[in-house]
This record gives sequence, structure tokens and C-alpha cells, in this order.
Amino acid sequence: MNSSNLNLSLLAFILLYIPVSAQHFNIHNPITLPDKSQQSSISQRIGYTDITIDYHSPGTRGRVIWGSMVPYGKVWRAGANENTKFTITDDVQIEGQKLPAGSYGLHLFPEENQWTFIFSKNYTSWGSYFYEEDEDVLRITVPVQNNIQIREWLSFDFNKRERDTASMVLSWADKKAELNITLNIDEIALENIRKQLRSDAYWEWFSWCQAADYCAEYKINTKEALEWVNKSIGFQEKFSNWDVKAKLLKQLGRQKEAEEAIQRAIEVGSDVYLERYGRRLLREKDFEQAEYVFKKAIKKNETYWRAHYNRGNALKELNRNKEAKKSYDIALKYAPADRKSQIESSIESIQ
Repeated sequence: MNSSNLNLSLLAFILLYIPVSAQHFNIHNPITLPDKSQQSSISQRIGYTDITIDYHSPGTRGRVIWGSMVPYGKVWRAGANENTKFTITDDVQIEGQKLPAGSYGLHLFPEENQWTFIFSKNYTSWGSYFYEEDEDVLRITVPVQNNIQIREWLSFDFNKRERDTASMVLSWADKKAELNITLNIDEIALENIRKQLRSDAYWEWFSWCQAADYCAEYKINTKEALEWVNKSIGFQEKFSNWDVKAKLLKQLGRQKEAEEAIQRAIEVGSDVYLERYGRRLLREKDFEQAEYVFKKAIKKNETYWRAHYNRGNALKELNRNKEAKKSYDIALKYAPADRKSQIESSIESIQ
């Protein structure tokens, strides 16, 4: 065979066999099939803090789970397939023990009457096959509870949810266990608020007022909040910021200044804001002040039926029924058609 024929034969061999070889060894791109244990994720936000659990959820499929399929006395992956991953965006306390912000592999050491939750710094492995105890960040042991109803699919849920607390529940088959998660909501909130006030929010009266009002609502950081509300007033005087200032001054025990602040709020406030404030006073059963505020709202807008109506309600509570009827009559005159029956009922109640 001459060299030309040899080259052609070699080329034919390469063209014939290389594609087959490539297909035979192309194992790096397998197709994706549905998981038997479906992938799940659950998140809960507490304040600014996000808590997320990513896991695969196996089913019982008629099997005995605890002490059998999931043996007691061995570390288990608290799910299926890859590590169950627990992520928090801020430091928290779990059953009183600190867990820093970050992502963790969540494992379980089940026993008949108690389960130990294990938070591992390794969250990228497959299940608990590669679990190593020296990678533990935190271990928490809690009692096991019985499920009222059998849970076919393993699930994580957030049960108790309060301003600074949530509880995480792992539930499967006939058993469950619950962990309490708490955080320093005030410290985290104030840190976030201060950062935001150094952004575009700096130039808005409302941003400073919001920040101060948050503190007033929860009675925290009162002195700095007073600086914030003064900043808001410096940008623009509004009923809202003077109202917040009055709340803060009252919390600081500066009653005379608080009264002056609320008086200024009434002076600069619109009819709508005054009517809303008056309703707040009604709920607080401060009927004298409520009647005064509604009268101020009416002075700003004589046709504002809500102010007339609620002034009537305040006067009725003060047993000044003749004046109350007069206010109701004016409210009836200006009210929209769909509100007239409500006012008529109030008139009948004092006649």
C-alpha cells in the first residue's frame, strides 16, 4: 500500500471511530432527572434578617422512619440528597446559643426521646457521608414531640413568629422537634436604619421621620431618635414629624415640651391628618382633646364631613348631645350618599 492510500485509510479510521469514542466517554454532561425526594426551600424574615432552609424532602412510602430507616444514635442529613442548608443573614441565638451569620450544613443526631440538631460549617457535601464532627459550629438538643397527624413528606416549617423570634420545626412521619430562634432585633434594625440614612434617604424629611417613629413605637434609642426627628422638621414641618417629636419628648419625661410639639403639629397639619389624629384620641378615650382636634380640622376645611361626624362622636361621649346632633347634621349634609345611613343611625342613637 502506497503512502497516499495509507493516509486515506487512516483518515477513514479516525472519522469512523472518534465520534463513537467521544460519545462513549462523554459522561460529564448527564441529563437531569426528577428527584424522588423533591427539592424544597422555606424562608422567614424577622425584621431585616432572613432565615432560609434548602432541603430535599423524602416521603415515608409506608416505611417505619424513626429508629428504623433513620436509625437512632447516628448522624443523619435531615433530608435527602445534598446537605440540608441552613442560612441566616445576621447573628442569631438558637435556644439561647449564638450562631453567627452564614450558611451551615444541617444534620440531625436522632434518639428516641430527643434530637440533636448539628450546624456544620460544611454545607456543600452530599448528605452526612462526609460529616466530620470537628466541623461542628453548634449542637442543640431538644425533646421529641409526637405529630397529631402523620406527615408523609419531611418538612421544615416556621411556627411561632414574633417581632424578634421564630421557631423552626422539623417534622416527618409521627415525630417532630422545634428550635427557638431569637435575635437582637433592635440592634440590627438601628444598624440598618443608620446605613439607610447615609444614602439618598438623607435628603428626605420622611425618612428621618420614619426612623424616629420606629424608635418611638418600640421605645428604643430615644435620644438619637429625637435628633432624627429634629432633622426631619428642619427639612420640612409636617404633622407627622411634630407628632413623633411629641411622642419622644413624652417618653423622655419632658411633658411641657411634648404638649408644645403636639400643638405645633396641629397648627401645621392638614385637615386629613388632624381628623386621623382625632380618631386616635377617640380610641385612647381622650374625648376632650379629640373634640378640640376635630374642631381644628373643620376650621381648615368646613366641608370635611368625617371631621364633623367624628366631632359628633366625641361630643356624644362627653354627653353634649345637642352639640353632637348639630355636628352630625352638618356631616350628613356633606357626606357621600353611601355614608349617610351611618350618620343617620348616629343621630337616632341620641334622640
